[in-house]
Amino acid sequence: MKTIAIIAEYNPFHNGHLYMLNKAKELTGADYSIALTSGNFTQRGTPAICDKFTRAYMAVLSGIDLCLELPYVYSTGSAYDFASGAVSLLDKLNSVDYLCFGAENDDMDLFNIITDIIIDEPEEYLNILKSEQKCGLSYPSARQKALTGYIEASSEGNIKSNISGITEIISKPNNILAIEYLCALKRINSKIKPVLIKREIADYKDENINGSISSAYAIRKAISEVSVCSTKDTQKKDLEIRLKNDMPQDALCYFMEMYNKEYPLSPSSIMPFIQAACMNFSSKKEICDLNNSLLNKLKKVDLCINYEDLIKALKSKDITETRINRALLHLVTGYEEKDRDSFYKYGTAFYASILSFRKSSSELIKRINEGSLIPVITKKSDFDKIISANSDSGYAIAKRMWNLDIAASELYRKLLFNTLETYIDNDFKTNIPIFDN
Repeated sequence: MKTIAIIAEYNPFHNGHLYMLNKAKELTGADYSIALTSGNFTQRGTPAICDKFTRAYMAVLSGIDLCLELPYVYSTGSAYDFASGAVSLLDKLNSVDYLCFGAENDDMDLFNIITDIIIDEPEEYLNILKSEQKCGLSYPSARQKALTGYIEASSEGNIKSNISGITEIISKPNNILAIEYLCALKRINSKIKPVLIKREIADYKDENINGSISSAYAIRKAISEVSVCSTKDTQKKDLEIRLKNDMPQDALCYFMEMYNKEYPLSPSSIMPFIQAACMNFSSKKEICDLNNSLLNKLKKVDLCINYEDLIKALKSKDITETRINRALLHLVTGYEEKDRDSFYKYGTAFYASILSFRKSSSELIKRINEGSLIPVITKKSDFDKIISANSDSGYAIAKRMWNLDIAASELYRKLLFNTLETYIDNDFKTNIPIFDN
């Protein structure tokens, strides 16, 4: 029995995701598929288009066998945290044969050269990296310059002969996560085999609906555009017409059922919670992603402004908008640097929480339950009992990570209620959606 895993946000699930799933099965001959998906907030530090159970069920309706939740601390982390946390969790399931992910280039040899540089950290590479950061560049930009500079100056044969291909890979932001996944696999010497799948048609920031494969960004943009239509019925019909060729039919039908009930949410909906968090902030806390420079800026801003203006006020050359979003979200949920340190120190992944699955995948779930090195949570109310029974999981650390998951879900529920006056159950009352096929 072969199993593939895909790490994704599915925000929302669309034909590009379906293409990757089918291509991954074709390339590997896999019998089962696992999707490790973000919870209610994304890596950009903003609310997902709809809640985690809805997005997971859309994926299962479209062919994924099992959806697991990537813990909040990783799903809203840097590319390093996102990839490291996800890969560690999948590795500890002890049931995944292949990790499949998209990139602009599918030349694994070139990716391996790049990831070896990042992991080995040659002195010349580190010197350029530090120099660029001192000049005020953000870490992602500084690393790209360091890689380019090191590669151009390298005398190593395998690098010199592949300079143009390597430079092309590192110049495209879509490849960042692919590089991080490969680094994460290598760092823990995982037995999971990476499978690169070349991205087709839509760039991840393509704004246009293509009528076949469009980016999740384009779909979310279409949703925001129809929201200015005169009536809710008109909005829904217009949106369904726009998306009918870009999402799998079953997923689209389910998605449309939730329109104006469970989505859309805008990033700005979090602003009142940021204002409240700043009023109650303790300087003794070191919030994850909220460094001193950003914190000092935040303290000087008059928070009687909207969210978009706050981001503009905090943005600078050395910090990305995404980093600011994440820092503000972590401030609201109370995610501290000491939490992050303890998660990495004591094992990175402590549990796997199920969001949705196909009834026909019972054999896969059985295999995971029998072989997993971490407990698998099906019923959220059983967390304490399951974790405490697993003496190797580090109960206190696992509990802290879990509490942050719950805090994020509770925040999302409140954003949804404040925006659309929609009430959804908390994690403990929500029944996991199962596709009975």
